[in-house]
Amino acid sequence: MKHRTRFALILALGLCLTSNLTAQKPEDMAGTWVGLATLEGMSEPNELTLVLELKEGKLEGHMTDQYGTMDASPIDEIKLEEGVFSFSVVGMGPGGQEITLILKMNVDGDSMEGTLEIADMGMNGTWEATKQK
Repeated sequence: MKHRTRFALILALGLCLTSNLTAQKPEDMAGTWVGLATLEGMSEPNELTLVLELKEGKLEGHMTDQYGTMDASPIDEIKLEEGVFSFSVVGMGPGGQEITLILKMNVDGDSMEGTLEIADMGMNGTWEATKQK
């Protein structure tokens, strides 16, 4: 009896975790997401705003930051798989050169957090965002 109860609990927990990871759908992502990005070695965070729309069943969007390095820059390489949302966006780096940011976020309802990478500058960081109501 103990083994059946333990197995049932493990199965129930697994189903809860699986449903949480797969519950995020593209239509759930549509909206405005705002949060702070922190790059390693930088003292001040940067506020990033991501606007997502669902068009013909696919996510599209753009990103803006508080410093103007991205001004409604379109996002690309958009993926949403098992609760992980990833995309890239082009911005302007120091001296006006183009830089590509790659973001990989774990989504949980109306919040997401994860990593960002700017390979062009050899920098990494984090971004946490909340969907605006």
